[in-house]
Amino acid sequence: MPKRLWIAVLSLWPGLAQVWSGQDVLGMILAVLFASTLSLALVARFIWTESFAPGWPEFFAALAVCNWVASFGYTLWWIWLCHPERHRAEIDRLFREATESYLRGRWNESRRHLERILAMDETDADALMQLGTLFARTEQPALARRAFRQCLELEGGAKWRWEINQALARLGDGQSS
Repeated sequence: MPKRLWIAVLSLWPGLAQVWSGQDVLGMILAVLFASTLSLALVARFIWTESFAPGWPEFFAALAVCNWVASFGYTLWWIWLCHPERHRAEIDRLFREATESYLRGRWNESRRHLERILAMDETDADALMQLGTLFARTEQPALARRAFRQCLELEGGAKWRWEINQALARLGDGQSS
């Protein structure tokens, strides 16, 4: 099943698709908000029926439905318009251009391409690794360390662990693992 379709299926519970695709904070906010409104609607309707004035259980149910519709709509919008897979061809082109610019010594041009990639897909470990290498090459050790550490935090960054540890050691970072 394609990743975008899997995310669409996960969007049936608000926040789950965001957590699965790496947007943890947003996903937790959406999930907690929906769970709270749904729980409140169920409690008002079936458990503490006398505690709420007439009309409140229906209001809470409508609020839960509106929350679900808004979360579902946002997730579908993100999948079809903003998901990194939609931009894969552009990301690949930019990466090739960034690499070519790097090899020709055009540091600023390479950096711009890599930053555009990361704007489209912040989880691109290869772009972060290349950006860290670029910063190390242009003698910007603080930025290089930050890029390398961000790369290590990503799922795709595991393949670069040895190279990153070597680069951090060359930069004088005693905290590489």
